[in-house]
Amino acid sequence: KHSRGSKRDVWLNRRSLEFTLPNMDFMPFVFADRATVPGYLGVDVQTDVLSHILEVRPDKILLVSDHTVQALHGDYMAPLSGNTASCGEPDRPAVENFLLPVGDACKSWANLTQLMKWAFNVGASKRSLIVAFGGGALMNVTGLFASILYRGTKLIYVPTTLLAMHDVTTSLKTSICFDGRKNNIGSFYAPLKILMDIGFCRTLSRGE
Repeated sequence: KHSRGSKRDVWLNRRSLEFTLPNMDFMPFVFADRATVPGYLGVDVQTDVLSHILEVRPDKILLVSDHTVQALHGDYMAPLSGNTASCGEPDRPAVENFLLPVGDACKSWANLTQLMKWAFNVGASKRSLIVAFGGGALMNVTGLFASILYRGTKLIYVPTTLLAMHDVTTSLKTSICFDGRKNNIGSFYAPLKILMDIGFCRTLSRGE
C-alpha cells in the first residue's frame, strides 16, 4: 500500500533547495531478511528527488551517470551544484560528476577501477553520498562501487529506464563482467533510497 509523504512547503530556485518531500508516493522495497529500502515514486518530481538527496546531508555528492543520460537529462541534477549559501544556511555539498559508457560496456573492471580512483582524487569520505543516475547496467557497477568504497558508502538510485525501475531496484545485486563472463564479480548492497521519476520514461524508445 502506498502512502503520501509528509506535507511540507516546497520551493526551489537558484539559491535555495529546501529539504521538502511532499509529492512522491512511498513504496518500501522489502528484501526478505536482508534489508528494507525506502522507495519513492512520482511523475515530474525533480524538486522532490533533489530534496531526498540533500536530506542525507553528505559532505560531497558523487554523481555517476552516462553520456546518454547527460544528453537527455543533464539539467535534472544541475540545481544540486548551487553551492551559494543564503539566509544563514550552510553551503550545499560539492557535486562531483563521472560519466560512464552507455549500457553493458560500463560494467567492466577498468571502469570500476576508474570510479575508485576518481572517488579518492576528488576527496570522497565516509560521509559522501553516491548517486547512481541512469539505467540498469550503470546501477549495477555503481552499486558495486558504493559497496566497496570505504567498505560501504551511502548510495541512492535514481533510475531513468523502465527496466532499471522494475528490475535493478527490486534486487540488491551489484555486478560487473570480467574475463568474458557476465556478472561474475559483484555483491549484495542496499541503497539508502530508490527515487523513481516516471517522467524519465518519456524519452525511452517504444521498444523500451
